Amino acid sequence: MLRRTAILLAGMFLAGAGALATTAPAHARTLATAEIVMSPLSLGDYCAAKVYSNSMIGFYQGNLSCYQRGTGGNLVYVGSGNPWQACEFFTRRVVTDYRQGVSQSLICTYVQ
Repeated sequence: MLRRTAILLAGMFLAGAGALATTAPAHARTLATAEIVMSPLSLGDYCAAKVYSNSMIGFYQGNLSCYQRGTGGNLVYVGSGNPWQACEFFTRRVVTDYRQGVSQSLICTYVQ
């Protein structure tokens, strides 16, 4: 009788652990996300703060390039930034992804 009780309790424990293991990933998938578009001028704020102080605009085309205004109004390349860090620069939320948007903007995906 004691042996049957021990086996029953062990089975209940394993079933409970299995239920917890299968429900945890479902909870993780229900996290809400939000996308925020960073325009080239917004990226310029990041560039000025983190790449080069005279930067005024940034473009994302697979990498983040920072520019300042040169003589005659031309844009002059002044350095590269990190798109992941640029997303983190604008908010304290957890960044999950980023990609290129229209007009060479940067779209950042956050956990809400």
